[in-house]
Amino acid sequence: MRPRARLVYLTVGLTSLAFLSACRSNPPRVENRGATTTAPLDKRLPSERGLASKDLVTATDEMVESIANHPEFINAPYRLQIVMDQVVNRTTMPARDFDIYLARIRARLNESGARYNLGFVLPKADIEHLRRKEGLDPAGSSDFASKADYVIRGVFYDAPSGGTNTYLLTFQIVDLHDAQITWEGSYEVKFAG
Repeated sequence: MRPRARLVYLTVGLTSLAFLSACRSNPPRVENRGATTTAPLDKRLPSERGLASKDLVTATDEMVESIANHPEFINAPYRLQIVMDQVVNRTTMPARDFDIYLARIRARLNESGARYNLGFVLPKADIEHLRRKEGLDPAGSSDFASKADYVIRGVFYDAPSGGTNTYLLTFQIVDLHDAQITWEGSYEVKFAG
């Protein structure tokens, strides 16, 4: 054999040997491979500097408790119907969508004993969209708007100052017949920068 051919065979052989030995070796053990870790929803992480899951849980739980025990809702002669509005974002983060707060309030009220006194109806635009999607006449949804007695909405504010930021989350239930704010609740939290 020529020296050049020997070199080629030797190189191919060593490369194959290295490849095969790499395939046979066990990969290093890595902790938490493919798994995610989550923090408890009721605890604030040190890295969180704004509204986070703890605030979602705490604020909405407080609002649900207050709404469920409000005398006007408890003593109503019939099951009151509420339509969901949205959260108006008046914070310095205008692109953030805070409607998850209202969604959680609705879900928690529906899971609680308050569901016997309070019902929820979809907004008229949502009903019209669903009727169109199903090939039905959207005009048939006009009577849905009149079924709601109240609307629940939120307005969120913040006041950044120096290295801190204070958030004020307000929620209102408004009587659709006379525009009176029947119930209001708030949650306030301050963060150091």
